[in-house]
Amino acid sequence: MIPEQQPALTLRQAWHFVVAAESGTLAEAARRLHMAPSAISTSVAELERAVGSELLVKRRAKGVTLTATGREVLGMARDLLRLADSIAALSREDRSQLRGPLTVGCDITLGPTIIPAMLSDFARQCPGVEVDFVEGFHEDVQERLLAGALDVAFVYNAAVDPALTTVALATAAPHVLLPEHHRLAEAPTVRLADIAEEPLVLFDSPPLGRRVLQLFEEAGAVPTVRHRSRSYATVRSLVAVGRGIAVLYQQKALEAPYAELGVRLRPLSVRGALARPVQVALAAPRSTRPSVRARAWIDVALELFTGDGAADGAPSGGAAGAAGAG
Repeated sequence: MIPEQQPALTLRQAWHFVVAAESGTLAEAARRLHMAPSAISTSVAELERAVGSELLVKRRAKGVTLTATGREVLGMARDLLRLADSIAALSREDRSQLRGPLTVGCDITLGPTIIPAMLSDFARQCPGVEVDFVEGFHEDVQERLLAGALDVAFVYNAAVDPALTTVALATAAPHVLLPEHHRLAEAPTVRLADIAEEPLVLFDSPPLGRRVLQLFEEAGAVPTVRHRSRSYATVRSLVAVGRGIAVLYQQKALEAPYAELGVRLRPLSVRGALARPVQVALAAPRSTRPSVRARAWIDVALELFTGDGAADGAPSGGAAGAAGAG
């Protein structure tokens, strides 16, 4: 239904309100938008007058807090901005013309190998998009996606919330991480039986930590877990000094330069259902349409890591539009 009168609110007001709500303070919103805090405050006040209700409560030293109405309006404003992006994108094929913010997430274990390459390639193709990225563990990244704090995120495609849809980018196969002078350091492949008796340094973060233990269980072995850590860097360091071996899921194209860290990464030969690689994927909420900037991020990721583009399965009209994904 087309309104009979010109709407009382503007896209500019909605944009400033969303950025302020997501930033937590007017000062941080102003920094992200390269504006004065007073200009952001004025836009929010204008939107509040148009809505007829207070949306943000401003407290000294505590930033801004959404009211009940503010939380409702925030969801609507996000949808409004996404639709505006989609309309503008109908006549905009050149990625270099895209403008605005984009917040992406990444499983903390994938960050060192994925984020630098993505930021570099995306900045070359979309120089006008300001990208902010957030690292976190598997469950944290999913929670942020569902809360609307992230536009899209790199995750392992295992134990993914059904409210999210995914687009596969690469596969990560099981490998064993060994000290550089280990007897199997130069072996072309390593069997689970070869390392079953050695102390294990477990990367103890779902879903991969549990999957590693299941590999041993499926082989009828009981691993001796000497150390647990949720840090890949700590796991690698403990292996390097001989505190044990580790089993990690890695993708050759995304492999870090392990040799200079005093360790060796060798393919692990395993059988059974858990032998198949884990997918590395981009995830987005099913319930909302990705912005044109988020779709560009997905397309660039597909081109970078698979050599494919949107025509090969990336969402074009919505996050749930990936054929065969999820």
